[in-house]
Amino acid sequence: MKANVKARAAHRGSRRQPQRSRLAILQAALVEFAQEGLAGARMDAIAEAAGVNKALLYYYFRDKDTLYGAVLDSFFARLHDRIMSVCDRPGTAGERFLAYVRTHFDSIAESPHYARIFMGELMSASRGGSSHLDRIVEKYMLPIGLRVLGLVQEGVASGEFRRVDAAQFVPSTIGAIVHYFLTAPLRRKFMQQDPSIAQSIDERRAAVLDFIAAALFADRDAGIRLAAGIAALQRVGHDRPPIAKQVAGRRGPIARRTTRDQQRPASPPSASAQTPAPPPMRVMDPELAEHGSQTGYRWLDRWFPDAETARAILAEEAKRRRKSGKLRKRPATTGEEGGRK
Repeated sequence: MKANVKARAAHRGSRRQPQRSRLAILQAALVEFAQEGLAGARMDAIAEAAGVNKALLYYYFRDKDTLYGAVLDSFFARLHDRIMSVCDRPGTAGERFLAYVRTHFDSIAESPHYARIFMGELMSASRGGSSHLDRIVEKYMLPIGLRVLGLVQEGVASGEFRRVDAAQFVPSTIGAIVHYFLTAPLRRKFMQQDPSIAQSIDERRAAVLDFIAAALFADRDAGIRLAAGIAALQRVGHDRPPIAKQVAGRRGPIARRTTRDQQRPASPPSASAQTPAPPPMRVMDPELAEHGSQTGYRWLDRWFPDAETARAILAEEAKRRRKSGKLRKRPATTGEEGGRK
């Protein structure tokens, strides 16, 4: 049996199969970083768990910090693609926003280690010690945030949602999604519950969707019914048909509500049918309206003419901040940083 284990490890840990070896390393590193943090993680332990030797590990990732950055990218790149996909599907703002909630929840449920890693990254950044957060925010989180904010603003403008402040509602939504996974260790220890079993995940997903829909929809009962339908949809991966099509195929009040929603006046069309973008939203700030501004896109406390302009300006500002921070740092010493442990 030991010979079979060694054979499998040797088969996996080979330069002849780079994709399989990299994936094994990333999976092992994910667990190690989640449990020990960046400072406490050991490259020896990662190599052993991945079934590769240290030489091969350093062949793919030159040091521990590079590997840590790759672990973050492997999650956020996939999260970005999945969220953008559901946000750009046909359907009402409510259908797409609740589909986003489910997608975000499922992405973390598939690998709850990432929630703990990212929380550690935020804490490290607050102490000035993060070298990855700017890149993660600029490349992944900013586009996601702008797109999801646009969905809430679209729903408010059409009357499907209550007149909520999107800049406040979206962080509250994210908090409801990730809190369950961040507190999982406490639930296991003090409440004798296993939050990772399928039944617990299904119950929590349905509760999160119900909670958010009840707080967001102008027609509260219709929103709750829609949330229940989306929570009950079968998971079939990225080839799942649009939410509107799935819900319309179900019988009962959800299907009837979807039909009524589809009869509402359509939102302004996007600039490109190939790459849908949030339509301009009516300004909800009375002071801006008084100055004659009738359209705009809100990001936190700032307004832009559209989402693309917001993304370009905010990304450029992030690059300038990062460049300025590098100029203030002392020149790096020669040799690899991080050490080979």
